[in-house]
Amino acid sequence: MKMYLKKSNVIVLLLLCSLSVFAQETNFYVSPSGSDRGDGSKEYPWKTLEHARDQMRNIEDYVILNLQDGIYRLNKSLELHSDDSNILFKAVDGARPIISGGVRISGWKDQDNDGIWSAKVPDGVVGRHLYVNGKRAVRARTVNANGWERIAHTPKVCGSESCRDDANTPNGFKVPVDFPKLSNVAEVEMVNIMRWKMYRGKLDKIEGGIAYVNQKYWDLAKLGPFGILNNNSTEAVNWLENAIEFLDEEGEWFLDKYKNTVYYKPLKGEKLNKAEVVISNVEQLIVADGVENVSFEGLTFSYANWNQASTAEGYVSIQSGAILKDPEYRSIEDAFEGLEDIPGNIHFKNSRNVIFKGNIFQHLGGTALNFDTNNQYVNIFGNTFQDISGSAMAIGNLQDHHVVSENISREIIIDNNSIQNVGVEYWDTCAIKCSYVKDAAIVNNSIDGSSAGGITLGWGWGRYDVDNFDFWKDGSDKAYNHPTVTGGVLVAHNKITNVTLKLGDTGAIYNLGASPGTRWYANYIENVAHPEARYCSDYSHGIYIDNGSRGIEIRENVVLGSSHEPYLANGSHDYNVRGAAYYFKNGVGDFPLWIKEKSGVKPQIKEIRSREELEELMPDPLPTGPKFRVVEQGESVGKNITAVGGASNYKASFATDGKTETYWRGEGKEGELKLDLGKVSDIYYVNAAFGYIEPNTKREVYFRSGYEFEYFYSEDGKNWFTYGDGKKVSELAINQQYMPEEKTAKARYIKLKIYSSGEHPLGVLRFKVVDQKPVYGVRKFGPK
Repeated sequence: MKMYLKKSNVIVLLLLCSLSVFAQETNFYVSPSGSDRGDGSKEYPWKTLEHARDQMRNIEDYVILNLQDGIYRLNKSLELHSDDSNILFKAVDGARPIISGGVRISGWKDQDNDGIWSAKVPDGVVGRHLYVNGKRAVRARTVNANGWERIAHTPKVCGSESCRDDANTPNGFKVPVDFPKLSNVAEVEMVNIMRWKMYRGKLDKIEGGIAYVNQKYWDLAKLGPFGILNNNSTEAVNWLENAIEFLDEEGEWFLDKYKNTVYYKPLKGEKLNKAEVVISNVEQLIVADGVENVSFEGLTFSYANWNQASTAEGYVSIQSGAILKDPEYRSIEDAFEGLEDIPGNIHFKNSRNVIFKGNIFQHLGGTALNFDTNNQYVNIFGNTFQDISGSAMAIGNLQDHHVVSENISREIIIDNNSIQNVGVEYWDTCAIKCSYVKDAAIVNNSIDGSSAGGITLGWGWGRYDVDNFDFWKDGSDKAYNHPTVTGGVLVAHNKITNVTLKLGDTGAIYNLGASPGTRWYANYIENVAHPEARYCSDYSHGIYIDNGSRGIEIRENVVLGSSHEPYLANGSHDYNVRGAAYYFKNGVGDFPLWIKEKSGVKPQIKEIRSREELEELMPDPLPTGPKFRVVEQGESVGKNITAVGGASNYKASFATDGKTETYWRGEGKEGELKLDLGKVSDIYYVNAAFGYIEPNTKREVYFRSGYEFEYFYSEDGKNWFTYGDGKKVSELAINQQYMPEEKTAKARYIKLKIYSSGEHPLGVLRFKVVDQKPVYGVRKFGPK
């Protein structure tokens, strides 16, 4: 096998076939029984994936890395970068190679003859998951949290009732008198469920009958609305886990990381010294950044960890695995700017032309497969996902709502995959999540068993859209002057069964925000179950278009059985178009049998399909009604705007040009922007965002403090009046100010004055003026 220097900038589209169209292909082999001193041939294969990766960097040709049978145990992530492009990682015929992030545990003993067995684990192993003969064991826990009560802070009396002071409510919980004394309080984890959310946070200490949780976790968990303080004080805790004192039932386990010892109470008939016992260890099996033309076929990815819930931050997800990590935000709406998704145990970003075909993802502790920011031309075909702590797949990045065009995640195809038992540890997660993605296709997948939803699309509740029609009243509009990148998503012929098994207020197919050109066609949904968990919302639906949903065509879908209405349009009903529907809350009615027959995984489809092939499955679009719309531009875009105190090369129009990669920058500590709407109008609200654009990533960076600002309005440009409440101190990532409801201002000109304390330079990312009455969405049930 001749060695060459690898060429750069090789562009090859791999989406239509598994093998390369390069002029030459070079084959190498790797085997767990091989040697890294070998030459990578079939007779003398390499042993480790890391060594094979390093050797392949010197190859000019397209490389096929053939993985022979066995377990490839990783002690750190396999990292792939641009030098690792043009590779097919492939199982040899008949083999099922396993890439494992786990550590096998042996030497089990029942030291005290009490039915609890123990074994040593290597230093540094802090896995959250133990598997016995391929089955996930239960982390030692209480049955429930009866008798626990959150401390309420009531500093004053309001009329005849005490008022709760959420901001100052302490991080303590009354402990039941019969609760056992804990040998290691700081490792114990509290689980809190609020409607559609699940939180996990560690205890800090127990003193005087009060258990205090970690303060950083508490500051995140109490952010509202719908945070930990929304539950009644006696319904604030669901269970506690991870203490040796809780290990009292068969199938439970506990890791004492200070003694490097794991404890397990075997199920009846289990023989630990003959069993395969694995503890998760490595958090990310593969981390890829900037690769092109890379494929994975016939591999198994298993036993990866994700340990954030064991840290001071805990696990605070506002929905579908979108986690809060920064407690300095003032509210959840403001904290949107710092949200991150659960990382993937296999994680990609900034990559092109990637295929996952015929792989198995199982026993994983985070999201199984995450295509994060800036991925294009991806095909996920014919894979199996089972026993996943979070989602099977997450596509897109929560901060990519208005990313520059060359970095939009697009052309992601999720086709013919089987997904079973997801959201095992993080109940709020769904099977497939696509946030800000353009032209994705989710077709012929089978989803069976999810703690929360099936397919979740979009993000932001409409707050990032131009016409924030549903949330303008609460001041959470993000001031964007042009649409998000989302749209053109095909969701067709999927079979979704047994979802929302633990948490509610979600659906088998669910959407947030505008998504023009998106089509949901001929999906078969059965058993959207009534949630059983205590204190859980019972709003579970088959088809659920939630706040801000616009531009979606919904037709020929079947829903058989749901805990609430099989179809719900919440704050979005007039801005989508629907055709025939077959929705049955209880029992089964008549529906076209072809919908069920064409749904789900089809073994006869053996090769990956292009976007064009999938579009051919769709009927002609339905005609749209008069209220079916997605606003293209804000009222300020293209209007004349001038500045006082601006820096050179930073024009005032950069604040109203509808582009996120430009902004107005001022000089000194004071600046002014004056907008001319061209005519006198009724001004309903104004909004601005302060910050700058990071030059390398072109991402927005917000300033949460260090500013004062005020707005003025005028009909003639000479006589100015204060708009709203006068000068205000900036406290939010997205600063805004509204006129009181029903008190619009007559104005042609709007002026923004901004003052810096000197901590940050003057910078206005966006300046938005709305001269049309906002629409507030209302909830309607049932098909049109």
